[in-house]
Amino acid sequence: MPPQASVSAAKIKPKPRHQNLAWSRLQLDNSLAYAILLPALAVIAYASSLHGKFVFDDQQIVMQNPQLMNVKTVGDAISLGAGWRQLLFFTYGLNYYVSGLDTFGYHVVNVFVHCVNVLLVYGIILAAIRDDARARFAALAGAAVFAVHTMFSGAVSYIAGRSSVLCATFYFTAILLFFKGLDSRRRSLRVACFASAGAAGFLAWQTKQEAITLPVFLAAVVFLRMKKQHWRWIAPLAIIPALVIVLVRDQVKSLYATVGGNQILVSAGFEKVLAPAMYFRTYLTSIVGYYFPRFVFPVALSGDPQVAPVEHWYSPEFLFSVGIFALLAWLTLRFYKREPLFALGVAALLISPLMAYAAIPLADVVLEHRAYIPGLGVAFIFAWIFHWLARSYFNLRWVALGLVIAVFTGMTISRNAVFADSIPFWEDAAAKAPDKPRSHFNLGEAYQGVQRMPEAIREYQHALALKPDIYAAYSNMAAIYLDQRQFDKSEEMLLKVTSLAPDFTEGFINLAVLYIRKQDFNKALAAVNRALEINHDSFAAYFNKGEALTQKGDFKAALESYKEAVHLRPDVDSLKLALGVAYSRAGDRPSAEKQLKELTQGPAAAQAYRRLGDLYRDAGQLDEAAQYYQQAASRKTIFPEVHEDLGIIYLRKQMPNEAIEEFRTTLSQQPDHGPAVLNLAVAYQMKGDASAAKQALDGYLRQYGNSGSPYVTQARERLAALQ
Repeated sequence: MPPQASVSAAKIKPKPRHQNLAWSRLQLDNSLAYAILLPALAVIAYASSLHGKFVFDDQQIVMQNPQLMNVKTVGDAISLGAGWRQLLFFTYGLNYYVSGLDTFGYHVVNVFVHCVNVLLVYGIILAAIRDDARARFAALAGAAVFAVHTMFSGAVSYIAGRSSVLCATFYFTAILLFFKGLDSRRRSLRVACFASAGAAGFLAWQTKQEAITLPVFLAAVVFLRMKKQHWRWIAPLAIIPALVIVLVRDQVKSLYATVGGNQILVSAGFEKVLAPAMYFRTYLTSIVGYYFPRFVFPVALSGDPQVAPVEHWYSPEFLFSVGIFALLAWLTLRFYKREPLFALGVAALLISPLMAYAAIPLADVVLEHRAYIPGLGVAFIFAWIFHWLARSYFNLRWVALGLVIAVFTGMTISRNAVFADSIPFWEDAAAKAPDKPRSHFNLGEAYQGVQRMPEAIREYQHALALKPDIYAAYSNMAAIYLDQRQFDKSEEMLLKVTSLAPDFTEGFINLAVLYIRKQDFNKALAAVNRALEINHDSFAAYFNKGEALTQKGDFKAALESYKEAVHLRPDVDSLKLALGVAYSRAGDRPSAEKQLKELTQGPAAAQAYRRLGDLYRDAGQLDEAAQYYQQAASRKTIFPEVHEDLGIIYLRKQMPNEAIEEFRTTLSQQPDHGPAVLNLAVAYQMKGDASAAKQALDGYLRQYGNSGSPYVTQARERLAALQ
């Protein structure tokens, strides 16, 4: 027989029937009110997170996942992550299928799942203690704190944190069903509850493998709740994780090798993963030093905290942490009968995914979203505190709860702003870990992404001052110098990077871009081919290979590279534009036209219309070309290139007045546009106004004669011919 929860042997005088009915009605009313109140608190706390952008690992999970980026049907979403976190990636796939890269939908799912979890936490706490008014208040308090606790913003506000939030849904469901099974007196209901708990546990595992601790926690629940120790139930539950590891040992070995190698970060010049023994000591110390204090009061949170390695087994901080764990275990056993909520809370902390992460060395010793499932223990402990408060200071219970919820909610709303964008995320991390190179490097990348180049260089230099061999920082700085046309400085830096870091993909990509701009296409192809040897899923490498092949005149080979780039990143319109042009160069006009017309409905419409104009101009269909150029101009206020294109069309149609107007528009938008000046002079000559042609050329030479522009020489020759 499955174990049953112990019940008090004391005789309880039954209430009259009308009192029982009134009590049942009151319980139902309270349950409905709490079912509305608790999710409402969660929504209030996290509503400000709904418009946050992709940050940190969000980009790797979504935008750097070729399978996800090519989801076109629900079936495609189902096949994502087959065999490993399949359920989790299915939800990401559905998000992409419904709303693409609009982050609002991703955040809505996270907040919705969190609301479900809040209700599950309420049910678990209520199932763990006697159902009376104080018990319901305690369960409400614990679940309310869980709903708004700022520590959990690292899971709810962070799209990549869904792995823990969604896993928690099934993890908590399994626990609730297990409690229901323990308390049931009907054998059939017990069997159904335990079977459903097992199914929920399996789904938790399919979502994220940190759910491996679930059976051990359930064994602890049986051990703590039963008067008689049912070892025939406790032992099998406790050994399930070991059996699972044996069954999936190949996956575990692969995971261990991947995270231990940390190849991408190491190739970029960042630290290797700590050795297993040192990682174990450091991780256990971080639980006591980082997580536990913030469970009580969540201040000084960071997306990338500085964690000092613990060198020795006899290090005081490690020994202190071991002592804390031993003390908590003793308190759990000592006080369960007297304070079951406290004991269950400590057990839920000690036997949780938070502890499971000690087994596999990871690059990031601390990541806050790992604290989400252990948050059940936090909820239990706060429920215990408010249960005691309701007994001892009955009139203060709601005031105290309201104050705690208000403080935590305000802190969570403030924390959401950090997860809203990469710049505040990394500014916050760098400010809290000023001596951590990676935070400064990532802040530099965030600045570079929005063209704040001086600040980007400052952060890269700061990172290099802390760790001089961060090859990625040199590579990114070289890219900035490349955009500033400091080719020699950029080349020197990139050659050094690719020599010292032969497995760093981005270094070779940037080197290829340099050689493309220097028109040294053979060197560009050699560099980009090396990048693809390292990472065959690099869309940037395929794009730049297409650019190099195009400039060599190998249009068909270039087309294949552009296709692969678009396959890897179908969200990047500039890649699709390049593919459309590549179709045209390869002689496939129907495909070019189809590709470009698809882009006329999106943010790249202006460029797409211009390229369609080029397509028709090259085919000699000047009227159609002019219409597309006009469409492009109507969609982009400042677009000097397309006005020049229109001017050339009018020149070819012998319409000098219209051509003059378009070239003047080009020069009003870009005064140093050399081709527009030359063509303006041609239009004036076509009209018979040589004086205006001379004036246009002379004005350009006076202003830009010393600029080094290749059009200066042509302007002088034209002016001399007109004298």
